[in-house]
Amino acid sequence: MKVYNWDSKSSLYLKKEEELVICLGSFETLHLGHYQLFKKADEFILNNPGYKKAIIIFKNPIKNGQIISKKAFQAKTKLYTLEKLNFDYVFFIETSQQTINLHYEDFIKALKINNVKTVICGLDYHFGFRREGNINHLEKNFNVIKVDLFKNKNIKVSSSILNTLILEGHIKDLNKLLIDKYSFISYLDKLNFKYPENLIRLKSGLYIVNAVIKDIEYHGLCHIDLNNEEDKNVLYLLDLDRIALPNEEVFIEFLEEIRLITDEKYNNIDNLDIEKAKKYFLANLDI
Repeated sequence: MKVYNWDSKSSLYLKKEEELVICLGSFETLHLGHYQLFKKADEFILNNPGYKKAIIIFKNPIKNGQIISKKAFQAKTKLYTLEKLNFDYVFFIETSQQTINLHYEDFIKALKINNVKTVICGLDYHFGFRREGNINHLEKNFNVIKVDLFKNKNIKVSSSILNTLILEGHIKDLNKLLIDKYSFISYLDKLNFKYPENLIRLKSGLYIVNAVIKDIEYHGLCHIDLNNEEDKNVLYLLDLDRIALPNEEVFIEFLEEIRLITDEKYNNIDNLDIEKAKKYFLANLDI
């Protein structure tokens, strides 16, 4: 999988013979609605084996013409998911005022320059300045495959719903709507970590997690501190046989909430939390 920064004015030097089928959307998160687009891309490539599968992702979300600094997912965790889904190309768009003001015709020109022949998007897809571009404009320039809106209990699955689940700490419900389980990357000092900057903060609580350190997966629980004190966010790993070095990268995958914290006197890990985590892993040995 190759990753590029998207340039709306020039070619990204792809091979001339490589024609792209590209998935378009906001992709602030990667949820089951997006997965319907990705499956359509796979079906298309199965019948058109010369094509390469690509996706465009904004580095930061845009809402009502404004750049939102806090995001739900880190770019790196998205790349892990997209690589598993066998994308050939990922294009990141730098979120700026220039991007917001880009006319929809200029976006279409950029797609053409980069060998895009087929577009896959949802029925409600809009793009360009003031969201003036729509599927009708795409259909005049590309083969367009439209995908019905994905609903859960008759409600459209959207990034705003997922953001709310993160803020409220409902990891079990959140994971049911995601392609991969919710996760983020941080850096350890022993087993304490700083909450990632510019990421929507998960509600304070105790969570059952998998943690990957130097390509080894451990199992345990994670305490997200009530007061967001850097030295209080901590991992408690059930099978760790060493202490992490300072600034050692950790990939934390959240599996389920144990309890949420709203009171300072419960702002810690207790033995009952540890026992609940042990029982969870014993009941789910394949996780």
